[in-house]
Amino acid sequence: MPKVTALKNELKTVDQLSEMTKILEETAARDISQMRERIVKSRPYFVEAWKIYRLLQRLAPEQPNVMNKQLVVGITPEWGMTGNLLTRVLIRSEELYEHYEADLLLTGKMGRDRFADRDERTIHFFNVPKKATYNDIQELYKTVAKYSQIHIVYPRFESLSKQTVAVASLSTKKAPKDDTEADEDPIDATRFLIEPDAQSVVDYMNEIMVGLVIYSYFSEALLAYSAAQMVAMRSAYDNAKDEHRRLSIKYNKARREVIDSKLRELYESRFVEKGSAL
Repeated sequence: MPKVTALKNELKTVDQLSEMTKILEETAARDISQMRERIVKSRPYFVEAWKIYRLLQRLAPEQPNVMNKQLVVGITPEWGMTGNLLTRVLIRSEELYEHYEADLLLTGKMGRDRFADRDERTIHFFNVPKKATYNDIQELYKTVAKYSQIHIVYPRFESLSKQTVAVASLSTKKAPKDDTEADEDPIDATRFLIEPDAQSVVDYMNEIMVGLVIYSYFSEALLAYSAAQMVAMRSAYDNAKDEHRRLSIKYNKARREVIDSKLRELYESRFVEKGSAL
């Protein structure tokens, strides 16, 4: 009987796990359906927005007020079971962190343990809610915009079954003019009245554009992590179902053994009773 009770408890646990993984899979699938089309279609917009910003930098009278340092931004989630995708993002972030001797900024709670005890360079930790808006990450992108070179490590959605780890490198320094612009007449900045001052405007533009780009990669990462979670939960659900079938066989066999044992005891006791009567 203890064996039957133990198997019954295991079956209950597996059923709960199966139900939980099914819910998580459905949640991830819903998130993907809501985000996929919007994010994939927005990719060209952010690429072009950064190109326009680089052109505007050439016209700016001042350099953005940034540190001459490099920063690696590792985008990790606050939640979820993402298979090995999170590990790959963290490994790539650490590689760049060491290669450039850069500072590091991590978003999300799930990436902190790997760098919690590192103190050789500055490490920033930020929590980014799942449904964070652009305004919600203001303090984060203001921190990122203080660096001259930024390397963003993020998971990129390719398909429901494939997510790659990509790196986007940005420079917040004023873009140098190319050879085609060498003969062009320079813009006379004295013709314009800039308030409060040129440096403030340049710094503000730098923050806004860095914020837009960072936010786009957050959205991209959320889509990829949701896809990874859906795949992981589907696999866990299938494994739970297989385990349920295996345990059901063992449970039914154990119950049958208990029943057979009771029947044998009953038969033997009646046989003894008959023998006594004779």
